[in-house]
Amino acid sequence: MAQVGENIGGSAGIAELSAHYDAGVGPLGRIGFVALANGYTAEHEVNRMLPEGFVLYITRVWSDNSVTLGNLKKMEGDLTRAVGMILPQDDLDVMVYSCTSGTVAMGEEAVARCIHAARPGMPVTNPITAALAAFEALQVKRIALLTPYIFEVTSAMRDYFSGRGLEVVTTANFNIELNSDIQRVSTASICDAATALDLGDAEALFISCTALRTAEVIDEIEAAIGKPVVTSNQALAWHALRLAGHDRAEPGLGRLFRL
Repeated sequence: MAQVGENIGGSAGIAELSAHYDAGVGPLGRIGFVALANGYTAEHEVNRMLPEGFVLYITRVWSDNSVTLGNLKKMEGDLTRAVGMILPQDDLDVMVYSCTSGTVAMGEEAVARCIHAARPGMPVTNPITAALAAFEALQVKRIALLTPYIFEVTSAMRDYFSGRGLEVVTTANFNIELNSDIQRVSTASICDAATALDLGDAEALFISCTALRTAEVIDEIEAAIGKPVVTSNQALAWHALRLAGHDRAEPGLGRLFRL
């Protein structure tokens, strides 16, 4: 055994010892996560949905507190830089951009292009891509849409889903412009709004925005409306896990996670 002060192939006075390696932090999966500069909900919600063995590595992209289409589009100019700040010399399993309305403003292709500029070939998801994958997995074609956004952003989101082949049969919003206010909407308000909607012949309800705290009420809303509920953070976590190779059911997070 080496003694302190013994020179074993190193510098004089420093003992060289053996180290053994394991998989380190996140042995099952490492997820790069682009959060908004003024957001503080998404990473906490998604993190609580991840099984043990998965870990988020978080960076932040510039964002304005005023959630308008113009401001959302501006994130495109900073997204590649933000992605490049996450473990630039190490491996990740998937990269997540965590803004639903930002994806609508930029487009899924632009989001992927900005991410791949920093991490070529890496699997990419965002709340819109993830929600579309969730609807397909749930075999849903008609949705009800609930958002916290102003009318301009809500209308753009409804049109985006329609353009991707979904029928949006009901749309409602809270008409909130500031991201800091969206993050303070109570879970009770979300439940009340979701259960008060006239869902018509919608097959599922989509609750948009990663700033809304929805994780703890998904099962409650599903029980009340008798239909699947997909939320931005839930879909994001589910899709990121699938892209990272994890496809086991997880309890307490709605029908989507029980697939």
